Amino acid sequence: MRKTFQQRSLFLRSVLTGFVFLFTIALAATASDAPRFPRVAAEWEPALGALVRWPPVVPKELLVEIAGDDRLFLLVDDEEAQREAEMELEDLGIDLEVVDFILVGDSSSLSWPRDWGPFALFDEEGMFHLADPRFVGYPSATPACEGRLFTLDIPFFGEDPIDDDATEVVAKTLGFSNLRLPFALTGGNALVDGHGTAFSTCVMLNENRRYLGVSADEFYRAVEAQLGISNYVIVPNFEWFGIQHIDCLLKPLDEETILVKRVPEGHPDHEPIKEIVTYLSTLTNPHGRPYRIVRIDTPPYLLGHFVANYTNSLILNRKILVPLFGIPADEAALQTWRELMPGYEVIGFENPGFWGWSWLDALHCRVRAIWDPEMLYMHHRRLDERVEAAPSYHIEALIRDHSGAGLIEEELILSWRLHGQAEWNETGLRTEANPEMFTASISGPAPGDMVEYFLSAADRSGRRETLPRGAPAGFYTFTVAPRSDEASV
Repeated sequence: MRKTFQQRSLFLRSVLTGFVFLFTIALAATASDAPRFPRVAAEWEPALGALVRWPPVVPKELLVEIAGDDRLFLLVDDEEAQREAEMELEDLGIDLEVVDFILVGDSSSLSWPRDWGPFALFDEEGMFHLADPRFVGYPSATPACEGRLFTLDIPFFGEDPIDDDATEVVAKTLGFSNLRLPFALTGGNALVDGHGTAFSTCVMLNENRRYLGVSADEFYRAVEAQLGISNYVIVPNFEWFGIQHIDCLLKPLDEETILVKRVPEGHPDHEPIKEIVTYLSTLTNPHGRPYRIVRIDTPPYLLGHFVANYTNSLILNRKILVPLFGIPADEAALQTWRELMPGYEVIGFENPGFWGWSWLDALHCRVRAIWDPEMLYMHHRRLDERVEAAPSYHIEALIRDHSGAGLIEEELILSWRLHGQAEWNETGLRTEANPEMFTASISGPAPGDMVEYFLSAADRSGRRETLPRGAPAGFYTFTVAPRSDEASV
């Protein structure tokens, strides 16, 4: 029997434990008293791989792509189903050493792990848990937020106890702690930014109230206390009728950027989406700046009404996996993704047949990441797009080594250059009172210069990360404001 990821890493972790204990004592006297809060990882953070149901309702080429660089966590009914899956996966050329099988029982709606599946939660102490909300099925709703919910009482859409209990099975199989939550947080309708903000349509509040007796106020208090989500953005339902899952409407690309679908004028969802974009434009992101709202065209692909669901894509480490609909707009959608996410590999997948992609259910709905519990986590508030001229420009970043292996000091680097230059300058990141906060400065840019920069880090577990994750092809920029006398010329 192959070992699980947790079992494979047990020996390394035991060896490191003594070193980490001594290192922690040494740091205790210098660490700052900055508070920690529970934190739910965002989709773009480091993941071990992705969770998919077998038999799959995704193209098998997608399984091959996932297993090519990451782990494939495969949900199967039983041992017989696992044996059948193993033979077919080998025929596809997939190395079974990168596959973890999870025996979950027979429930067809487990094919949508996005909705019933776990969130990645790091608690106040930095410990990793699978956060396991209640799953109440797929009630549909009209656009009115207070409108009636209609439960689709057909086998693969109704509530199923197997679905509600499946995360517990996933946790036990992979060796993770499972935190059971008393409220619904249906994954396709709950997108998080990793900084305490979540996005849902208002059907989320109705699900909790109607099926679990959890009021809106109780829901907000509970998600803040248990998940650290202190800013919950609820937008109106946007479909003329449907399950109103927000991943079929928009997608946060980072904590400051939101991708929103754009349907043609005259489509019944056009005006509701337009109003939602207007509302999002009034909000500020976790760094106190207005959100950057970007759009992707989603033209009809069926009967002149059902639109291509390009927002329903998956960010998995440094790849973007995009559903394609066999229409000319597919190539434009892939190009939009490439322009928005430089440095990421953007790959499209058609899915013909009965279980093909649809306007209310596509690739993101059918795959869910299993995040890395020992991730090398980085966070940085990028500089404003325009800054006043100064002798130097201060850069600050949080770098958190969840593996406990220790950071490699000489590989904590700020890379920067002036726009138009080919080579990067490198400056080491240094820490002072708080061992997780690192700083560096950029000196030399003059008024009118545009500066490009990114951050990189490595730890002794072998993990390497950059910010943004697409670096060096993707990077942050800021422009030094001209002097007042120059600006007036």
